Amino acid sequence: MAKKFYYDTVGLTEATVTAGTYNSSTNVFSVAAGEVTNEHYINDQSIGHAVTSLDNEDMIRIDLGSANTASDIVLYNNSSKDFDDLFVYHSSNATGSLTLKLELNTTFVGWNANTLTSSGNFQYWFLRSEDGTYGGLSEVILGVPLTFENEPDIGIATQEVFATDINKSLGGVEYANKRHDPQSTWTLNFSNISSTFKGNLASMEAIVTDYKKFVYYDDSAYHYVRLDAPIKFTEVAYQRFSASLKLREQLS
Repeated sequence: MAKKFYYDTVGLTEATVTAGTYNSSTNVFSVAAGEVTNEHYINDQSIGHAVTSLDNEDMIRIDLGSANTASDIVLYNNSSKDFDDLFVYHSSNATGSLTLKLELNTTFVGWNANTLTSSGNFQYWFLRSEDGTYGGLSEVILGVPLTFENEPDIGIATQEVFATDINKSLGGVEYANKRHDPQSTWTLNFSNISSTFKGNLASMEAIVTDYKKFVYYDDSAYHYVRLDAPIKFTEVAYQRFSASLKLREQLS
């Protein structure tokens, strides 16, 4: 796999999330507010808390407000315990005619990226606990990922940013206050990219700015990040550009 950015291209952060149940005989979703607890955690831009009581045939509906295209879904699970299947559907209807796009029956902790059976341009998306209780679901990213056109230049810079305040007493003794764990940063430089990839990066930047969190897949691991600074583009030849991105790890 190539390096990718998985980010919210469909407006999931702003979507309306509703708890309910699924009838497998009629293929219909019914609103039932008490069936799932804390369903809003799937799009609160935090992996610190998980949805609970997502039990057998419970379902979460995601209303994007208008039809949007998604080809991939990325899920974060914060639980090490076994859990049961999670199914993903979409529909043009708020309650019925659901089409299955993914059956996830893999136990995992952390991020898990999945390509849907085919891209879909739909307003309503659904998450169904198919068998038993699905535990630990903390965040969902839905959309079309940005795959790197080519590898960044050799020498990706990484750095740990400490969050420790060092103070000194009147007697000259230093003491420290640790506010949180260190955060990693990555600086990615591209010396020569096409105008198409430059436009794709600019489109992503316009959506996420320094507000929305997203996932950076470095071809071996997934990292929850934000843009730490605006992307710098420089024209190096006709319709060819250089680009420099800085990413900052998110701890929750």
